[in-house]
Amino acid sequence: MKWAFETLKRYRERFCMFNDDVQGTAGVALAGLLGTVRAQRQSLDDFPNHKIVVVGAGSAGLGVLSMAIQAVVRMTGNAEIAAQNFFLLN
Repeated sequence: MKWAFETLKRYRERFCMFNDDVQGTAGVALAGLLGTVRAQRQSLDDFPNHKIVVVGAGSAGLGVLSMAIQAVVRMTGNAEIAAQNFFLLN
């Protein structure tokens, strides 16, 4: 796990990189979370207000949490909302 994040960060500007465990799992999980909001007939603007608990602090779990936070920041411009509603259990 340590090397996955470090490698992505180190070479982000030099190479086109993709880590399937971190980014692939996160992309699929975020799509599922957003799909759940839509399935409940809510606006995607309500996504930042949902409570999200990620169980497991491995590379996949951290990737999901990181991507969900990035999505909320893009939607609201405020990282504190995600900090109040997203949780990580190890």
